[in-house]
Amino acid sequence: MTVLAQDSNQQNISDMNLTYYTATEDFGLDGLFIGEAVKFTAPSAGWNLKQVQVLGWNGFNESTGTVPAASNFLIEIRDANLNLLYRLADTQNAYFTYPIPVIRSIDIPAIPVTGDFYVVFYDRGSMLVFMEQEEGSGNSYFFNSGNKQLEPAQFTVNSTNETLKVNWLIRAAGE
Repeated sequence: MTVLAQDSNQQNISDMNLTYYTATEDFGLDGLFIGEAVKFTAPSAGWNLKQVQVLGWNGFNESTGTVPAASNFLIEIRDANLNLLYRLADTQNAYFTYPIPVIRSIDIPAIPVTGDFYVVFYDRGSMLVFMEQEEGSGNSYFFNSGNKQLEPAQFTVNSTNETLKVNWLIRAAGE
């Protein structure tokens, strides 16, 4: 399968400058409707999206064996006009119960995509999603499902008042 990435695409995540994130931290309960979105372009006509890959962690504590309460995350696949093509809800504990953050491949039915499309991951406060903090590609967004609006994924550094673009560690795979 071909893996599409809008981050530095390093295979060893320990070499990346990563920070965790959950939308409910910034948006409170409204964060349940805010997704981490990444814009991709299908590499060829007739390409089918078959997997979404996410670097995440559910907070599992290996030393105590404590597994967080099961809660759902949500994935949406949207076309270039933000029309919904596919939606999947599942429990974070089925994928992200590891002692460290891990890139997990989440299989989806083959979805034919052409041109630009978006993968939107709603952490819904159930887990942490990771972002790369350097050399933002400009293809990572916040997506508000209530009003179908995209906003650039960027944060202001308080000490310098600098705007920092980030890359969500969300990838698309298919053939």
